[in-house]
Amino acid sequence: MYHFLLLFIVIEGFSVFLLSTNNSFFRYTILEHSQPYTGFAQQAFNATVDYFNLKQENKLLIEENAKLHTLLSNSQSSFSDSITNRNKQYTYTAATVINNSVFKRNNFLTLNKGRKHGIKKGMGVITSDGIVGIIHSVSNQFSLVFSVLHQKSAISVRLKKQGNIGFLKWHGFDYREANIVNIPNHITLAEGDTISTSGFGTIFPEKINLGVIQSYKNIEEKGYYRIKICFFTDMNKLRYVYIVHSLESKEQKILENNHE
Repeated sequence: MYHFLLLFIVIEGFSVFLLSTNNSFFRYTILEHSQPYTGFAQQAFNATVDYFNLKQENKLLIEENAKLHTLLSNSQSSFSDSITNRNKQYTYTAATVINNSVFKRNNFLTLNKGRKHGIKKGMGVITSDGIVGIIHSVSNQFSLVFSVLHQKSAISVRLKKQGNIGFLKWHGFDYREANIVNIPNHITLAEGDTISTSGFGTIFPEKINLGVIQSYKNIEEKGYYRIKICFFTDMNKLRYVYIVHSLESKEQKILENNHE
């Protein structure tokens, strides 16, 4: 019985096909009534294709931005001949965050770039909105990042308007905030003042904006401010980052170590 039913459906389907191909009126009627359904199916198909294409295009865009960062850094350095105004040369490698923690006392990230991509321990990790941390260890394909949301993290920073140097420290609890220490209390501060990297050391370029002063308190007996800042980067939404490497870090370290 089922064989006859199946044969009937096949014959009916073939008949409709012949009728639609040889009868223009019937063909247009079928197209008119089926258009909403075929349109919906096509739209869903195109949306799926666009989604995967967009993901690939976004990845390519991130990689191109990394190349532009490198070219810009190197070109600025080549045109700066003054010793007091000389910029360091840096390379930038795009990477994807594949694991991240922000609610622990000591937080780490895992990136999809490792030793075979030229990544080494001690390189900095940044975004377009600030800094993320420092490479702690590497395997052949992956790297582990010592997050700025770590009790042992201490990044040299500068008050962008006043120019004073301090250290970025995270005391836990809120991944959106951190503290700045060692800023003397004789200078004038204001909420909303911008904090940026100092450029000291061999890890991060200078003038990367990190956040703004949210509040501060004068600790008179110590001669310093207690400053709380709000990060520009949302550490809980990290997806793409840049691994930054100073091309002159080795020479600087040798010189400073010999001096010591």
